[in-house]
Amino acid sequence: MSPISNAEKQARFRKKEELKKFADQCFREAQCFAYQHPKKGPALLAQLQSMSKLPSAWTDEDLEFAYARIHQLRMDLINPDNDLENDVHNARDSLQEFGRTPNPVKQVQDTERAIEDTRALAAHLISALELTTLGNGERAAALMEAMRHVGRSLVNERPLHKSDATVVCLSTLPPNYQRPDWFSEAFAEWLAYRLGQEEAKNELGQNILDYEYGL
Repeated sequence: MSPISNAEKQARFRKKEELKKFADQCFREAQCFAYQHPKKGPALLAQLQSMSKLPSAWTDEDLEFAYARIHQLRMDLINPDNDLENDVHNARDSLQEFGRTPNPVKQVQDTERAIEDTRALAAHLISALELTTLGNGERAAALMEAMRHVGRSLVNERPLHKSDATVVCLSTLPPNYQRPDWFSEAFAEWLAYRLGQEEAKNELGQNILDYEYGL
């Protein structure tokens, strides 16, 4: 490979400086929202800051990946960390239960305790994943097996209340399992929200229509 010219070196230096400025700006902005993530906030901030460091022989693809990753981490920190809390509330049907219970104070206390216990279990599972020497693909396989295990229990639960977590666990099961009537609509809504309009409608929707069952 021939040595790069001074002009090319200067252009690469400017790109690195622009990336660092972008990362610094996102870091300062994200710091204001890190309080929403008391457990994982510091780790996310550290990852955000480190993403501005490119490898020695970096390419434009490395640069684009760094920008995308910084933006992802920034959004993770800006958005409230309430997915787990929402899932617990929905799974327990907390709003409806609050209107029915003769002891609303106890109902609120029970729900808050359930949220804390769920956070503790999630932290335990994440710690187990972090301690293993398996790669991310194997960790994903183990997590999917756990989701299938929970999904098999969910299909036998009556009543089964709708939450993002229950929907995703149910989605891991094969078609011989009977899911609730609300599942298809709820799963479609979850996918549409997570993927965004363009990917959900233009790509996923067409891929589902084109899928050849039984082949």
